[in-house]
Amino acid sequence: MEICRFWAGKAKPTSDGRYSIEGVMGPDEFHEKYADTEKGGLRDNAYTNIMTAWMLRKTLDILKEMKGKEKAELFEALQIEDNELMNWAEISSKLRLVISGDGIIAQYDGYFDLKELDWEQYRQKYGNIYRMDRILKAEGSSPDEYKVAKQADTLMAYYNLDTSEVDKIIRGLGYDLPDGYLKKNLSYYLARTSHGSTLSRVVHARLASMVGDVELSWKLYRDALTSDYQDIQGGTTAEGIHAGVMAGTILIALFTYAGLNLQGDIVRINPDMPDHWRTMSFNFSFKSINYRCEVTGKQVKLIPDSDVVVEVNGIRQEIIHGESPDLDCPVV
Repeated sequence: MEICRFWAGKAKPTSDGRYSIEGVMGPDEFHEKYADTEKGGLRDNAYTNIMTAWMLRKTLDILKEMKGKEKAELFEALQIEDNELMNWAEISSKLRLVISGDGIIAQYDGYFDLKELDWEQYRQKYGNIYRMDRILKAEGSSPDEYKVAKQADTLMAYYNLDTSEVDKIIRGLGYDLPDGYLKKNLSYYLARTSHGSTLSRVVHARLASMVGDVELSWKLYRDALTSDYQDIQGGTTAEGIHAGVMAGTILIALFTYAGLNLQGDIVRINPDMPDHWRTMSFNFSFKSINYRCEVTGKQVKLIPDSDVVVEVNGIRQEIIHGESPDLDCPVV
């Protein structure tokens, strides 16, 4: 709730009836300010505004579930009043995004005005262009002038949340996006990302799977999987391994290729394994129930230590403790 207060405090009303958040830097890390000013920070970073809207709504939903004495004590301790919650609700439905006519979500307000980078020229000149920020600064320029990113920024929201959840947030903000817009956004931002962070490949591998580009997803995932072993950044492995990337590759295997989804009320599985993978086996816990799971290209086997209802490829099925049925998982 205090974090909600912080971001609500940064959200300022605008003349068009929306709210704007200034003075932030998104996950990209290359863009720190506008090129024509010395003042740090950007305005209406899409990732920041989407996640702020999600946080405010989620907090309000949780508060609706709280009752009686505990809720009263919380409100008293934090000096929370109803008008503050009403303000959070209003902000969560009116935060500003900048979206092009063909459905590209601008990384931040002003992004579309930046110059395009001649990527091929820089590849020919330098070979390794992962750290385009350092290259541009060495040439007397700045990444603040160009459509260039170190890693996923706008698209990070889709890594954190279900696609349906992000769609719901954007619609709740009053914006309509065309069919297939996520695939367009992935293509747009991939072409402008240097992958200066190996974790970028993990995020984009998940997004590529979401839009059905299995070949691209596997390529990006394989690069992330072998990044330290092959030292793809040319010397960083000796300085220390990328433990976050290693953890990310495990999560991609579970949440993307095995299709495990623990973001709802029940376990959901929608496998999308690479064609050359035969079987995945793993354990996990959800709501104090332990599961043993085995996924193949055609079936899912779940063994819980309690009676549960699960969802496989959109179909709900009941599993009785002690049984280990093979749940149908048709290849799409």
